[in-house]
Order: sequence, then C-alpha cells, then structure tokens
Amino acid sequence: MLTHHEAILPTGNHPLWAVFAAFMLLLLAPPQAGAQTVDAPYASVDACASISQLEFNGTSANQSITQQVELGPRTTGSNGSAALRTMIHEQLRSWDVVNHTHTEDNFTFTNVVATYSSVAVNPLTPRVVLVAHYDSRDIAERDPDANRTGDPIPGANDGASGVAVLLELGRLIPMMNLTYEVELLFTDAEDQSHSSENQRLYGAEAWVDKQTEGDLNRTTAYIVVDMVGDAYLQLTHVYPGDLTLWSTISPLASALGLMENQQDCNGDFGRDIVNLSISTGVIDDHVPALNRGIRAIDLIDIRFGPDAEPFEGYWHTHEDTPDKVSAQSLADVGLLVELGLRSNAWIYDLPLQEGTPDEGQEDSVPLTEDEPAANVEVYVGLGLAALIGLLATITLLVVLGRSVNLHPPR
Repeated sequence: MLTHHEAILPTGNHPLWAVFAAFMLLLLAPPQAGAQTVDAPYASVDACASISQLEFNGTSANQSITQQVELGPRTTGSNGSAALRTMIHEQLRSWDVVNHTHTEDNFTFTNVVATYSSVAVNPLTPRVVLVAHYDSRDIAERDPDANRTGDPIPGANDGASGVAVLLELGRLIPMMNLTYEVELLFTDAEDQSHSSENQRLYGAEAWVDKQTEGDLNRTTAYIVVDMVGDAYLQLTHVYPGDLTLWSTISPLASALGLMENQQDCNGDFGRDIVNLSISTGVIDDHVPALNRGIRAIDLIDIRFGPDAEPFEGYWHTHEDTPDKVSAQSLADVGLLVELGLRSNAWIYDLPLQEGTPDEGQEDSVPLTEDEPAANVEVYVGLGLAALIGLLATITLLVVLGRSVNLHPPR
C-alpha cells in the first residue's frame, strides 16, 4: 500500500504534477474503435452505432454451402449451374433478379444479377455492387491424386462461400431501409480451365461491358467476396485495388474485433482476421471493374487450410469440401459487409467528378509478400505526431520545473 507521501501522483494544486497527470491520461486512454483514417471521397462513419443492428447468420450461410455442393459441380453450362441459378432466384424473391447469357470464344456462360432499392433510383442514386462467382472449377490441377486432376472440384470455399455470403445478405438488405441501391452480381466462368487458358474473367468482363456511363458514375463501391469460408480465415490487402475503398475496411474490421491489437466497440482487443499490412497480388473479378474506373476491391483469403501458403493448401483440389469451411468465418465476412452497408461506409455524394477515380489511388504496382500496404504512411504520421507531442510535453515539464517548487506537497 502506498502512503500519502509515496503516492505517484500527489494531491494538491501543483501545476507540474497536473500537466504530467493529464499527459499520462492521454497516453493511457484506449483508442476509439474505427478511428483509422478514411480517404476521400469516402468519409469516416460511426460504425459502433450500427453494431447492435447486425443480423448476419453464419450458420445459415454455412448451410447454404452444403446445399450448393449437393447440387454437384456448378461448372459453366452444367446441370448443377442451372440448379444453382434457380436457387438464387428462389431465395431472392424480394429482389429484381435476371439472367444474362453471353457467348464469347465459343464459350457460353450466364451471369445472375439481382438489384434492390428502397428508394426510387435516379442518376444521383448511389449503387453498391457485391460480387461472387457461382461457378465451381472444372478441374483439380493441384490435387495430389493424378487420376483425379481432370475432375471438377466440390468448390465449397472457392465458389460456394461467396455465394452463401451474398444470399444471406440478400435476405437482410430489404429490411435495412438503405437510401441507395444494392446489386448482387453472381458471375459465371470465373474459375473454368477455359478461362485460365485465355486469361479471361468472362462473367465480370461481360457485366462491365453492359454498364452505361451513368451506371459507372453512380457505382460507389464494387466489392468481391471470394474464398471466405476457410476455418483459418486471414483477409489481407489485395492488389490491384482502389486504395480509397480499402481505407474503409480497417475501421469496420476494428469495430467488429477482427483486427489484432485494435480495440472493438466494447474496448476488447480483436482477433487476427483482417491484416492489411500484408499485400498479395490477385487477379479476380474486381479487375475488370477497376479497369473501367470503378472503385473495386477483393475480399479473399488465398491461404486455404492450416498454415497454407498463398494459392496452396486445399485450393483447386478435391479437399475443397464443406467440412473445411466455418460458420464463424462466414459470419466474420458477412458482418463486415453488413456493417459497411448499414453505416453507409461506401456512400458519398454524387455526381462524381468527370473521369476515372483520383489519379494515384489504384495500387497496381506489385508489392512483395508481407510488404506493408500503402496505408502504412498513416501509421508513420501518427507515430511522428505522438513523438512530437511527447517532446513538447517534456519541454513544458522542464520549463515549469524551473519556475515552480518541485517538492511534492507534504
């Protein structure tokens, strides 16, 4: 026990001790959840104000994965693919759902597009597009059994997980009373060997080609959800991608407790689920949109399985099965996207300026694995500001020490 004379912060009206106490309180105060910098045209939002409204059900999404896999391979043009399109229509009855069939390179594929808005849509109505490919891969080129490499994979994580997240969000969005339009884009022919050989993202490219300038101008965010069911979920920064849109993810993830060493809305430190200090190059359905000037990013975990390296583990093997996915991982991603929707994190005032997004905002320069993402300068700036504040406080203490009696009160 400390006696009065041993107290670290003595009582009394001593100005030097008062300044020191105030400085220590500032240092020890916990950081606010979601306090990270958000880049224009997006604005910081109070994510914690929307936490209590979240309803995404990871268990339901997990059940959807099993249902999809039970349809059989959902390869482009297959019976399983047609059955899944029917399922999507049936589960999105409150939405305007249409199929768009295209043929390119003698290859026929079908996108499913669902739109919903609680308000009348006009050229100034913002639109958020959420994307998942619904096709499962037609070969298993990485499978250890050479006799099975030519067979389609189950696609529980690579295919069904993104669809499951979008379908569960599709159940919730009509009840959110959002003041903007949401589009759910289910792309086909993203993961076929034919697509790989031609280096094409057929479904996403066809969607972009159908967009008018008005459609492009009012699309404030285009977010791909792919391979997000892994029980060992790790979401990292992906390039290429729009840096301004990426800047909105950390505050949302922090608020939900998905970032290690960051406090959530309850003041608890989060889990290591979202780590944007790691950057990985991924060519996925976000790239065609990004190339047309749409702000687009890819939420994807390319390390599938325990201790898996990028693009290894269960990826493109017959081990991509429902038992390898997790309801918790689906919930983490689903709640992240739901929070972004409810908090208007991806909405800004229209009309947009002419031209493509601000020059320099697309991080298309390749980064090496584990190299800090571009937003590292934010943390460097904060560190310098803290150092300057500390030096200023020490200087103030020295000045006051020369002008007041430094003996503690008796």
